[in-house]
Amino acid sequence: MNQSKLFRLTRLRFTTGYALVMGLALCLGSLIVYEGIIAVHQKIVQQKLTSLAGVLHDSIEPALERPGQLPIIAQQLAPGLCGQAIPCVQPNNPSGRHMAAVFQASDYYVRFLSQSGQSLAEAGQQPEAIPSSKDPFWQTVRDRQGDRYYQISWQLRTKDNLPWGYLQVGQSLQQWDEFLASIRLFLLFGLPFAMLLIGLVSWWLAGLAMQPIYRSYRQMQQFTSDAAHELRTPLTVVQSTVEDTWLAEDLPAVHRNLDIIERQTIRLSELVKDLLLICRVEQQHQLLKLQPCCLNDLVCDLVEELAGLALAAEVALLTDLRVKEAVLMMGDEAQLYRMVSNLLTNAIRYTPPGGKVKVVLDRTDHEALIQVQDTGMGIAATDQTRIFDRFYRVQRDRSRTTGGVGLGLSIVQAIVHAHAGKIQLQSAVGKGSTFTVRFPLFQ
Repeated sequence: MNQSKLFRLTRLRFTTGYALVMGLALCLGSLIVYEGIIAVHQKIVQQKLTSLAGVLHDSIEPALERPGQLPIIAQQLAPGLCGQAIPCVQPNNPSGRHMAAVFQASDYYVRFLSQSGQSLAEAGQQPEAIPSSKDPFWQTVRDRQGDRYYQISWQLRTKDNLPWGYLQVGQSLQQWDEFLASIRLFLLFGLPFAMLLIGLVSWWLAGLAMQPIYRSYRQMQQFTSDAAHELRTPLTVVQSTVEDTWLAEDLPAVHRNLDIIERQTIRLSELVKDLLLICRVEQQHQLLKLQPCCLNDLVCDLVEELAGLALAAEVALLTDLRVKEAVLMMGDEAQLYRMVSNLLTNAIRYTPPGGKVKVVLDRTDHEALIQVQDTGMGIAATDQTRIFDRFYRVQRDRSRTTGGVGLGLSIVQAIVHAHAGKIQLQSAVGKGSTFTVRFPLFQ
């Protein structure tokens, strides 16, 4: 399986998993909201019907004398009430006006039933062919057209505490059912569209999530290719030199070949050590031998050590210690030494004869600052973003003549990050470069 197909398949798996999870959450959330709306509406209807039935029950029951007969107060409370137990006469009693608006509405009704369930009187917009069952206490019923009604049944007793019959108050659920039908229709057509949108967003998010992985994979490939290339060159030289040595007939030629083998072996050894150092610094920060380090002594020692290299390159190596007191930080002295050494060595190697390299040591209230300034060739803006990549060289031909393999600045960056520091580069082609390193001070 090629790389692009592998990454596409992985992205598709991420997309599918994310879409399934989000789709399931969306469906479950929609179901919960839908059921919640139904529950809230049912509770509101129950409260309304309970209130109406309670007012009627408490007002009428004290006036009940004999089963099957309704007192005149029933018509006052429920205008339009008529049936077997009461004549169909509309009283004009102001005391019943607060109930009139309710039972004259199209979705409410009231009924009085005998003990056997026979209708004795009705008011409001009565549903057609609705059952007269008095049980259970709360009941959802349907008429001939299939419309639903929600009703409550309360038992009535006479003054003598004898069973009189039942009071039923109900409300039509037709408008509510139409509203629920519109919600279901919206979910039926809206959910597939939402799932499609989730799928597209999932594909985009999976692509974003895969980008760091892909970049890391590409960097690993590039690193492997560069490392193999750097190792192949000295190995090829060693192999060809060994072959020449076997064929050599005079001792000077053998010695010359052995010198070549020794140089290439040293080059290989240095390359392997640099790679191991980078891995050790990046992966095992906790193994650093942290102790108070005096940066003043470290900088002065390095300038003294590299004075010969600067003299041979005809470059002036200067020191600018801007603080008199000791600048202390917690760190691994050997690695800090290697970091500053790499910066100075690079600056000397890439500065033409007659130029100068200056190392500056300064401090703020919380940070130690080391700057390495040179008047060399400078680094183009397009190269500055990759200058710390492993095996990356701005000018490969000139780098090979100086013996570099492109790991110096990678080692510098790894050491800086391992010590919780920051490194910045300011450079312009033809004007030189300035590397600035900041570390937390030892308090």
